[in-house]
Amino acid sequence: MLARYRTAEDMDGLGLEAFVAVGLRSRPNQIFLREPARRQIWAGSEGQNFSFADIDQRSRRIASLLSLSRLPERSQALLFMPAGSEQLIAMLGALRAGLKPFLMPLSANSARLQAWLDAAGPSVAIGTSRCGDVEPALMLRDAAARSFNARLVCAFGPGAPDGVVPLDSIIVSTATLPPAPVITSPHDALTVSAETSHGVRQVMRETEIVAATVDIARVAKLSDDHRLLSMMMSPSLCALAAGPYLAMLTGAEYLPLGLFSLSALWAGLSDGKTTTLVAPAEVESPLRASGIIGHESVSAVILIHPSRPERQAAIRGELGRILDLFSDDANAVTLLARV
Repeated sequence: MLARYRTAEDMDGLGLEAFVAVGLRSRPNQIFLREPARRQIWAGSEGQNFSFADIDQRSRRIASLLSLSRLPERSQALLFMPAGSEQLIAMLGALRAGLKPFLMPLSANSARLQAWLDAAGPSVAIGTSRCGDVEPALMLRDAAARSFNARLVCAFGPGAPDGVVPLDSIIVSTATLPPAPVITSPHDALTVSAETSHGVRQVMRETEIVAATVDIARVAKLSDDHRLLSMMMSPSLCALAAGPYLAMLTGAEYLPLGLFSLSALWAGLSDGKTTTLVAPAEVESPLRASGIIGHESVSAVILIHPSRPERQAAIRGELGRILDLFSDDANAVTLLARV
């Protein structure tokens, strides 16, 4: 699939929607996304495996639900959850409903959430019921109660608070929902936004994310027999390009860890499958000390920086190739391979 995309014109109209369509045609029931073992400890629900057909069906149900809010096309959808299956399904559902996803880091407090809702205009908010000690759905509900803009608050996971739509029940229900709206905006109007844990707000068209993803894929050399294991928790355009977009583009199995656990990280390497690891740059030293960098299963490590890093020399004899990824003030994504 990657060989098709050589110029900007080749990538016109590409995004999550197009990637899911390719997956549905070529391998609809192949497991694409795996959730880590023991996920219930911090999320309250067991880890699951998702095929392209699962991702497609769940995101369509969410798009239909969001259409009931009758928001104007290109209104915003606030996503307040860790990286993982919920984030991917919510993003695709929002885009299919004609909305613009905005990813908020779990470090945001209630005041920050309410300020966003007050500034966003008519909008919807989607969270998870729990992530460790944080209760995103409850925080969204309380912020929405003080804002006139939130039309709908939804949550993945068990134990959704009162006043919040339980998405897990909606997804598995046999009740008929209206079809998702027909999107009239040109594809280039579809944008994904994120606020990083460092407080930087980023906005990028989907086609630009895909262009960055293609560059990453060509250097990292992933294929459909590889695994993409992501430690990224905070949203950023780099995390999206090197996460779900990269996995969908290359066909690699996607394993987002969510709330970090060293045991879950080792478990992701235990079967010997060739793995590309995506991690925040600040954990490079612990990864070296633990033996993760240099592990025989790790073919490459993509380190995501909040800003342009100082150039670092690779350690001689290191098994895993090190790639440094960052974006500038104009949201241009740059990948540096260490030599």
